[in-house]
Amino acid sequence: MKKIYSLFAAVICISSLNAQTLTQANHAPIVGDAFQTVDCSSVGITPGGVGAGQTWNYSSMTVLTTTTSYNGITVASTPSAANYPSASVAVSSSTANNAYYSSTATSLKYWGGDIKVGGQAVVMGYSSPAFYTAYPMSLGSSTNSSVSGTLTSIAGPGTFAGTNTVTGTGTGTLMLPGGYNFNTVLKVTTNTALSFTTGLGNGTYAQNKYDYYSGLSKYPLLTISNETIVSLAGTTTETVVTLNNNYKTVSITENTQNVLNNVSVYPNPAKDNVSLNFVNENSENASYQIINVIGQSVRTQNIPAAKGETTYNVNLSGIESGIYFIKLTVGNKTAVNKITVQ
Repeated sequence: MKKIYSLFAAVICISSLNAQTLTQANHAPIVGDAFQTVDCSSVGITPGGVGAGQTWNYSSMTVLTTTTSYNGITVASTPSAANYPSASVAVSSSTANNAYYSSTATSLKYWGGDIKVGGQAVVMGYSSPAFYTAYPMSLGSSTNSSVSGTLTSIAGPGTFAGTNTVTGTGTGTLMLPGGYNFNTVLKVTTNTALSFTTGLGNGTYAQNKYDYYSGLSKYPLLTISNETIVSLAGTTTETVVTLNNNYKTVSITENTQNVLNNVSVYPNPAKDNVSLNFVNENSENASYQIINVIGQSVRTQNIPAAKGETTYNVNLSGIESGIYFIKLTVGNKTAVNKITVQ
């Protein structure tokens, strides 16, 4: 079931700095989310160690060019809405697949959707959902669910059943290509084991998926998925690796050593102008930088140095609609805030 792991995709958010705990607020997909992943070479890639204090070094990993975009949409807006009455949000990908979820303060449930199995399209509907996360999720947390449902594929209709186990298996530092390091990362391991029956016979599917979360990113910075399918056609194994395509932007905040506190950015969303309110205690040099979601700087400008509280108006003329990060620097201190330009 190639890339079933990527169905979690949603918007990059600057949320809690506590990377060791996932909650509904900083993890569950919602309508309006937007997210992109990029494929990576799987050669020599293994999931690394477990437990506290780990260092997962993928700095030499080869990043490829294939990207996939995802958007959180209403279930009603999808053509298969009637098949997923318990879902509250659908995640639609640029590969024309939909995945269906519901969440509460204590869990995230997966109800099925369109996936790929050995390159073939398969539609899965869960009558007993997979608990993809039990909130709060941190190191040592674990949840197990028995799953079952129906599927439709090139082999015709069928059924499946099995188990899904999710565990917080490690914390530590994640090293990514380009020298981008993340120091507060939670590794979540998902083990899925299914038996299925179709018109062409029986088979099994097993997936071991490893997601690496930073408290500065709503969804994984890195995902490694090892999959094995056994059927009448034989045994197929595959490792798929995807990287959060915005990891460089996320690192802007992660690597801020000296944080500038008490910064207000308003209005947000903004249309023509946005105001930065901050305190420049010692009349130090100040500037702002606007950065898009793929890490490109679209505007940099100095701010006149003035001692005390400062409110500076940023003209957004020429900035296209979308999500940006505005990085404010005063002396050697920095603050990063996400803004939406309408």
